[in-house]
Amino acid sequence: MSDAAKRTIDFGRGAPSAVRLTVVEGPTVGQEFKLEGSATIGRSPDATVMVDDPGVSRLHARIRRSELGTFEVDDLGSKNGTFVNGTRVVQSSAVFGDKIRVGPRVVLTLSSFDLVEEQVVQRQRLETVGRLGAGIAHDLNNVLAALHAGTAFLQQLAPGTELGDPRVRECLRDLTLATSQGAELTRGILRIVRGKRSVREPVDLGQLALEVSRILRHTIDHSIQVQTTVMPEVVVHGNHSELQQVLLNLCLNARDAMPQGGELGVVVKLAQPPAELGLPTDRPFALLEVSDSGVGIDSEARELIFEPFFTTKRDGAGFGIGLSTVRDLVKLHGGRIALDTARNQGSTFRLYFPVVDVQSFATTGERAPAEMPFRSERPVSLLLVDDEQLLRRSFGRLLRQHGFEVAEAAGGAEALTMYSAAKQDLVILDLDMPGMSGEETQVQLLQLFPEARIMFASGHADPQREHVVRERGARAFLQKPYEIELLVATIHQVLRQPTFMDERTLIGAH
Repeated sequence: MSDAAKRTIDFGRGAPSAVRLTVVEGPTVGQEFKLEGSATIGRSPDATVMVDDPGVSRLHARIRRSELGTFEVDDLGSKNGTFVNGTRVVQSSAVFGDKIRVGPRVVLTLSSFDLVEEQVVQRQRLETVGRLGAGIAHDLNNVLAALHAGTAFLQQLAPGTELGDPRVRECLRDLTLATSQGAELTRGILRIVRGKRSVREPVDLGQLALEVSRILRHTIDHSIQVQTTVMPEVVVHGNHSELQQVLLNLCLNARDAMPQGGELGVVVKLAQPPAELGLPTDRPFALLEVSDSGVGIDSEARELIFEPFFTTKRDGAGFGIGLSTVRDLVKLHGGRIALDTARNQGSTFRLYFPVVDVQSFATTGERAPAEMPFRSERPVSLLLVDDEQLLRRSFGRLLRQHGFEVAEAAGGAEALTMYSAAKQDLVILDLDMPGMSGEETQVQLLQLFPEARIMFASGHADPQREHVVRERGARAFLQKPYEIELLVATIHQVLRQPTFMDERTLIGAH
């Protein structure tokens, strides 16, 4: 019997619920992939496990489950080699815990995980959204009411009213503010719904707390005052979505504990953990604190609140998995929880996490690229492809106002016909369209016209789909909603990039 088979037997009799490949070293450390039967690893969109690293070949290696319960690792003729536990291999066995290196920098490991646990976490995430539901509907209705009132006011102004009229300027400012509030709210909710457990990265807890506080101010009753105090640059290594889920759960529990209103406090700072938590006391930890002035928790319930499916809420008000999930996610991040509470004296949850060097933290918010404007001897032509007529018309107007020539297509087939006739300087594609999707349109366009410049503007935040379209030649990817300034700056940045077959006379700005 092989050593790998022996080690598998030693691992335990029970078959794992599922198998996960985790990146433990490399630029995307913490990224996780489910392994179902077999998988190819590489940079190509055709790879099952896409690893975005230049040292990895397009189709680098294959991993498959063997009849013995071990795994077979095959190198696929890669340039920089495949290694199992430090040894370069062409074909080799591997088991849970073995380190599989592809290229010079990327190391993956195999592990098992519980599908039921994964489903419980997702259910709890959906429960969180449900608990926010009434507030979301209320605030979106307010936004829509403000937009409707503003547009009705403008339509009823006397003919000939000037744009500079103070009433018009004030109305336009309010319309801009309303759309910004709506966009902020939907972005926050989408981050909860689409949260992924795969990426570990530096997370600024202060920024996270401010983000959650903005969501709360939109979605909880105004009888509850939300006070947020954060120390700058308190950074932990973790998953943004999971930490957001932890904080939202604690804040919503605090809200539920104050049916008559009260104060909800969120604090982020550095602090020494109490000795009873078992954490090192020779260095500060990141403290995330959530407090309320509500009904508190009695001593009997306090002993049970972190148990799965325990709840003090009325029937139908919750599944009792919130605090259990909070505890598990905090432990997953190397943290601990302290609770200070008593009946009718409110509650304070204190979460302690290991901190990371602030120098390793980099903000990732979308900003307008710092590029000089692209210049051409003639107006720049754009092909705007989106199945939503309202969006096409709205952004078409704005882009024309910024000096672009804009043609509009309602779908992929129409876009192919229009590009074939006019060869626009840039195609702006929506990702999800009926009939021919944005990805399919991109593939067909580049097959017919390899010189075409293409960028995507989509309402869906899906890193894997973004990676695929970039690998196929997309020059940029913006997530809706975005400011027109960001769109214009990105267009100029893309147009300054060279094409393989550009016969036009272009003058770059210097």
